[in-house]
Amino acid sequence: MDNINLQRIEGYTVQLVAEDVWAIDEFGADIIYLVKGEKSAAVIDTGSGFGNLKKVIETLTDLPYVVLNTHGHLDHVGGNHEFGKAYLSEKDFKMADTEKLRSGWKKYVEKTKKEPGFYGTEYIIEGREPGDFQMLPLSEHQIFDLGGRSLEVLFTPGHTPGSVVFLDRKNKFLFAGDSVVSTPILIFDTYSSTVKEYAEGLKKLDKEDFELIFPGHFLRPIGKAILHDLITCADKIVEGTATPEPIDFSHMSSEPAVLYKYGKGNIAYNDKHIC
Repeated sequence: MDNINLQRIEGYTVQLVAEDVWAIDEFGADIIYLVKGEKSAAVIDTGSGFGNLKKVIETLTDLPYVVLNTHGHLDHVGGNHEFGKAYLSEKDFKMADTEKLRSGWKKYVEKTKKEPGFYGTEYIIEGREPGDFQMLPLSEHQIFDLGGRSLEVLFTPGHTPGSVVFLDRKNKFLFAGDSVVSTPILIFDTYSSTVKEYAEGLKKLDKEDFELIFPGHFLRPIGKAILHDLITCADKIVEGTATPEPIDFSHMSSEPAVLYKYGKGNIAYNDKHIC
């Protein structure tokens, strides 16, 4: 770790990626963000809940903070119980239910431990599993004022029906969860929405003024230009003019999927989740 902006806290790799913005890498599995204002802070997603995320957050800031979820998948809400409550789209409440998360917990942990790049086996808390937390609903254009910096909620269904992003208008940052990532956008699972809805959400997003996208996986901020490729990619799938290739995502879902690439955008989908 020769980058002075990198540090290791409780096993998590923490990087200062912008002024008062920290990316917290959960052992190579996902990225959590801490965004600090003058009066309070926001924790965007809580990862899988493998380790002591709360201690990481409270090492980085002594400000009061709110927990915000981009969507309801386990690898983004798994640590919510550490904080007692979190904001989440009501459309994803069902998938973030404690019993739902617990039912697949052991299988998920064993699968993740075998993923390339995962380095967290020794940091997983023995006996840890998702616990109860209070779900607070998000509304579109809801503002979280942190003091001198605010985050605005924008709905981007597709990856899940309740997927959202958080826009920092002042700094032109977008915290995108799994709605915009450099790897395939996954729209084929039981809890996915549709490619058509995804395209509509991206077109709305494209009208907003931001420059950098901070994704929920792989620490590589993305430029806004990727939206144009993703929009075209989605439109071609909906129009029926896409020429996808086979792809094996059986390790993630029992539903089959194909992959279509356009420029730097690529979407994994199946016929049930096009329109």
